[in-house]
Amino acid sequence: MRASLGVVSRRKKLLLLPGITVAVVGGAAGLVVWTEVLLGGSLALGVAGLVVLSFLAVFGTSALLVAAADALQGRPVGIRASYGRVAGRVRPIAGWAPIGLMQVLAAVLLVGMAWALGSYLVVPALVLDGVRVREAMRRSREVYRRDRAEFTRGSTWLALPFLLTFLPSVVLFVLGLMDADRRLGMLLMAVAALCLWAGTTVTAGLSGVFRARLYLESKGVAAADPVSPVLHVSPLE
Repeated sequence: MRASLGVVSRRKKLLLLPGITVAVVGGAAGLVVWTEVLLGGSLALGVAGLVVLSFLAVFGTSALLVAAADALQGRPVGIRASYGRVAGRVRPIAGWAPIGLMQVLAAVLLVGMAWALGSYLVVPALVLDGVRVREAMRRSREVYRRDRAEFTRGSTWLALPFLLTFLPSVVLFVLGLMDADRRLGMLLMAVAALCLWAGTTVTAGLSGVFRARLYLESKGVAAADPVSPVLHVSPLE
């Protein structure tokens, strides 16, 4: 985690990209909830909304992974260029979005953690090498089987910024919701949202660097800006 933080601290755009994604997905989620309330609740609309949110999250993550790979290989990191390159991979991203959604739901229910970890490098394979979803899943599973401990340890530590901000954000939001002073309540809820956004953004940025590094090393590509001097992933090819 410390090494990933070093890369992100030197390339601030690796925090800007996930920050944009979190804001867009959060805003879209609010719109989906608002629409559901207006229409009295619709299962079909709710499922469609979740798939759209998954697509937006994967698209934003893809742009971050492209930027992280550039940073790790000593190339300039560009926001517009990263989005532009990902735009050419919209179809496979759309194909993975519903699968990724099911994976997240399974992981939340604690019945799909192995599946989630085994699919950790699917999106890097989709956007960095332009392979199809099935091939990306195969590559990710192979790397996971070889370095299962590194996957688990790395993904756990990288979630720390989110975990540290989640509980304070919930507490602040509840206090704001219950406060008799409307202005103070709104302020507390805004601070809660900002706190959660910051934690999620930092976690996503660190995770992007870690995932890009794992995938590059799985292909035998040496990173110019290393994340972990002891990390070794056997090449796939």
